[in-house]
Amino acid sequence: MSPYIMNLISDYLKGEIKVSVLDNITKKVTDTAKTAAKISGSVVEVTRLNMSINAEEEKIKKLYTEIGKQLYEDYTEGKTVSEKLQEKCAEIDGIISNIEVMKERILELKKTKACPNCGTVLEIEMEYCHKCGMKQPKKQIQLSETETGDQA
Repeated sequence: MSPYIMNLISDYLKGEIKVSVLDNITKKVTDTAKTAAKISGSVVEVTRLNMSINAEEEKIKKLYTEIGKQLYEDYTEGKTVSEKLQEKCAEIDGIISNIEVMKERILELKKTKACPNCGTVLEIEMEYCHKCGMKQPKKQIQLSETETGDQA
C-alpha cells in the first residue's frame, strides 16, 4: 500500500479526517474502476471486431486467388482472356519456367531425378519408379571436372 494511503488511514483513525473525505476518495476510486471496466470492455470489442475484419479479408484474398487460378486455367486452355490479363499470364509462364529450371538444378545437385509420369524424386540410377512403376528414361549425369578427375 502506498504511503499516501497509509497516512490517510492513520489520520482517519486518529480522527483527523472526516468520513466525508474518505467517502469522496472511495467514490473516486469506484468511478475510476468503472471507467476502466468500460474502456477494457470496448478494447475487447474492438479487438474482436478487428479479428473478424481480418478473417473476412482473408476470405476475400482466397477468392481473389481462386479467381486468378481460374483465369490462368482459362488462359492455358486457350479461352478468351483480356489483353492485360494475357500479359500477366505470360509473366506467370516465365516464372513457372524459371521455377522448373531451378527444380531441375536441385535434382542435378542431389544426383536425383523426377519420374516424368508422377514426379516422384528417385535416385538417378533407378530404372523404374517405385510409386507408379514407369520405366525411367536413361539420363546422362553431367559430372563436374573435379568429380571426373579431368583438369584443363
